[in-house]
Amino acid sequence: MRTCIVRAAIAMALMPAGAGAQSLVLTESQALERLSMDSPRVRAIRASADVARADALAAGRWPNPRLTIDRESVAGITEYLTMVSQSLPVTGRRDLAVQAATASASASASRADEDVRRLRADARLAFATLVAAQTRERELTAIRDRLRELAQALARREAAGDAAGFDRLRAEREVLDTEADLTIAAADRARAQAMLASYMSGVQDPSQLAAMAGSPSTAAVPSLDALLAQAESTRGELRAYRQDTEAARFALRAAERSRVPEPEIVAGTKSSSVGGGDIGSVLTVHASIPLFDRARPERALAEARATQAEARAASFVTVLRGEVTGLRAAVLDRREVATRYRAQALESAAQIERIAQVSYDAGERSILELLDAFRLGASARTRQASLDLAVRQAEIELGFATGWEER
Repeated sequence: MRTCIVRAAIAMALMPAGAGAQSLVLTESQALERLSMDSPRVRAIRASADVARADALAAGRWPNPRLTIDRESVAGITEYLTMVSQSLPVTGRRDLAVQAATASASASASRADEDVRRLRADARLAFATLVAAQTRERELTAIRDRLRELAQALARREAAGDAAGFDRLRAEREVLDTEADLTIAAADRARAQAMLASYMSGVQDPSQLAAMAGSPSTAAVPSLDALLAQAESTRGELRAYRQDTEAARFALRAAERSRVPEPEIVAGTKSSSVGGGDIGSVLTVHASIPLFDRARPERALAEARATQAEARAASFVTVLRGEVTGLRAAVLDRREVATRYRAQALESAAQIERIAQVSYDAGERSILELLDAFRLGASARTRQASLDLAVRQAEIELGFATGWEER
């Protein structure tokens, strides 16, 4: 009874992967195409750059003119003054503020580009994870089916008196253990499907997603110096730090210009009830004298921001060099291990399975040795999937860190 319940639960867990609507089989490039500029996650990233560009527009606007109407009356004499005042940004401070805001907007755009690159790299990682999960589930399904056939054959032989009951019971137990592992693998595959679907547009049912595995990459990995040079010219975060430095320097120059007064011109008319209401002209010039406020806080803030951006850029380059060095070594090492394992372990596992099957049928080996050979073959194939996933993860991370396209 317990065996039937376990098998029913496993069948229900595996049902979404094999039933229902037709599966959507995608390659990695096709999956990335669905992560378009119109996808919600990309639009959310780009929105920050749009806000920064709006701030740059605000920095460039001219001050509005001011209208003043004044009425004065004393001792029966009434006077009216109608004046229009306009500030004149002639010191160049406004232009420098616009350049500072534009550089800050460019830094925000560079960071948005970096975030989009990170999003694409994460989508590729999710795709690789789904490929590995599908491979593990497929291999466990195959070995489960072989074990079921073996258990059924042993049951027929036991009924005919040609096999011991222990062999059948041991094979059935192996089927249960494999089905339990298969349930976990199916859950991992469903989680990988949901993760990949979160990066894509127009996917209503993640359980119908299927990733088409590509062949292992054979592209030569560039030298460390070439990767470092490409990384420093590609990474948007480093470019953003440099633009932050540029923005701070423009802000510093704007703060220094604030010590030069910007005039405010006032022009208008004045009329009086004396003398028949004659109308005359008014012309005034206002200017702030930088006696107490000499923009020291603004200059200190701009200098601090420039120093901060330069320090962050230097720190980023140092960390980036170590990251690229480690990732390049990981790609080379993992490729070598995966290639060697594929050439040696998989072939030997297949031979062991064949020898164990023939020897068991001939009565030369026990059921335990045959089951051990089956487990060894399944373990080798699932381990190969894990090794291939590790290689792909290192390649994707190296591609993100440097801009190197390995395919």
